Amino acid sequence: MRPFDHAQARRRDFPVIFELSAPGRVGYSFPAPDVPEEPLDALLPAEYVREKPAALPEVSELDVVRHYTRLSHRNFSIDEGFYPLGSCTMKYNPKIHEDAAR
Repeated sequence: MRPFDHAQARRRDFPVIFELSAPGRVGYSFPAPDVPEEPLDALLPAEYVREKPAALPEVSELDVVRHYTRLSHRNFSIDEGFYPLGSCTMKYNPKIHEDAAR
């Protein structure tokens, strides 16, 4: 396994999740329900029921994990970097100290 490249994670040239979408690609299949199905209009008022399906990306589970991991590394993390400004308001204590204090 190769080490994580932080510089690569900060690049802005990776695609948004909708650009990774491919028709028919499925990340997870739900099992068959074990309870009787109810009509949607019996459960929700008509103004809350969509007329057409939501425009959600069709991506694999692995693509979702990779995409959001890449996005998460674009945020500053006290576990991965040093940021001296504002240190009086940020927690720079090791995570184990939080557990010990509880």
